[in-house]
Amino acid sequence: MAFDYVVLGRKLKDARESLSITPQESALRLQISLQEYLDIEEGRNRITGDQLVLLSVMYRRDFRYLVTGDYPSAESQVQEIFRRNAALSKSDRIAIQEFVRLCEYEDFLEREVFQRQPTKIPNYAQYPFNHSYFKRQGEEAASLERERLGLGQQPVENIFELIRNQGIHIFKRQLEDKNISGLYINHPVAGHCILINYLDDLYRQNFSAAHEYCHALFDSSEGQEVTYLKSSNDRSKLEWRANSFAGSFLVPKQRIELDYSPVESYEAWVSLIRRIAERFRVSSQVIIIRLSDLTWLNEALQDQLIQEKRLVIKHDEKFDPETPPTLSSGMQSKSAQIIRQGLSWHFIDLCTEAYRRGEITHHKLLDMLLLPLEDGYQLLNELLTFLEVSSQ
Repeated sequence: MAFDYVVLGRKLKDARESLSITPQESALRLQISLQEYLDIEEGRNRITGDQLVLLSVMYRRDFRYLVTGDYPSAESQVQEIFRRNAALSKSDRIAIQEFVRLCEYEDFLEREVFQRQPTKIPNYAQYPFNHSYFKRQGEEAASLERERLGLGQQPVENIFELIRNQGIHIFKRQLEDKNISGLYINHPVAGHCILINYLDDLYRQNFSAAHEYCHALFDSSEGQEVTYLKSSNDRSKLEWRANSFAGSFLVPKQRIELDYSPVESYEAWVSLIRRIAERFRVSSQVIIIRLSDLTWLNEALQDQLIQEKRLVIKHDEKFDPETPPTLSSGMQSKSAQIIRQGLSWHFIDLCTEAYRRGEITHHKLLDMLLLPLEDGYQLLNELLTFLEVSSQ
């Protein structure tokens, strides 16, 4: 059967447009004229293998998706995200597409190289709740999850590690849109995938991770979700449930009632809320809401505390659980840059170990880590050196 260049051209056009890349940029990348490139998209001009590789990298797509008719991908989920969120910037579209690639790489490494079997998480959309109140469903599912995971009522030390241990691919990445806190994609191969906006406060990132975890537990049939800090869309019930789950999962009411009690003065409330927020690694606003749910705070006091500047916990008072504690000060700044660009240390460990075993080439290692060939070698060598030292 002859290869269908028309279908290939349509895929290339869809991929290019989804990332807001102009035909002129693509033609420049291939070093051909604009008309020659447009002819490729129309299927009138046959593309070479080298040109296709260049475009697959530029469009952040797996080469096999472009040339194979039935290659499984998250294309439909990503396209739906872009359709529903048309205002996404070019940079954020590229970030989301790269996030999908990282999830695919991580899934490949865990399944094929390290022979790890995927974990099956509950689907609470099928749970027999005896009511239809979304907020209560979130609270009850949080209790069920804590029981299933054997957490009791203790604080979650590292929500990212916990989620990752459930077989979910979770990454951080700095997005341009400050209003986006995170997103969820149900990948047809890689499964549950979560991206958290690294631009947010560290404690807010923890809450967002638990929020997106709820989408994985309840809303996988939807295929994808983008969570905004401020939203007026018609999917608010799903967001209410996810917020209720996140607050209940991270800060169980029973733990607060066991360890704390209401105080009298405003200053004492400020001190108490800070202590609880630091213990549970969530923002003071989350604690204020939890205390209000316990009817410890009236509406007027709640509003006053929400505006209290002393309850803003500064960045240097927090520690990112995704950053290895053994890093030197110099590597800590590099670590922040690495995470900001979308990688995780868990993923880096997988990639470098696969490289050491000879399962992937040096070139493929650079590709998986999203490091350009031109200037990626220095950073990669620093990473490899650090990982060798830290493992001794």
